[in-house]
Amino acid sequence: MEGQANSLETPDAFLTALGESLGDKEGVDEGLAKILKVHILKVSPAQDAVTQAKNAILKLATERAESPKVEVVDG
Repeated sequence: MEGQANSLETPDAFLTALGESLGDKEGVDEGLAKILKVHILKVSPAQDAVTQAKNAILKLATERAESPKVEVVDG
């Protein structure tokens, strides 16, 4: 019966559930999962969805690569 319920699921519902479940899995990068959900996991992604996802990934990588400003404590 479980297979029967899955066959009635729409592609949009499947992709939405997949996007949601990615963020809930241990070891999955939440930032990257969000980018996939927003740009790629759609029934009708934008024509430039890959470019948008790439730009979002580059932005995320840049933010993560920036060194946090550390205050030096004299002591």
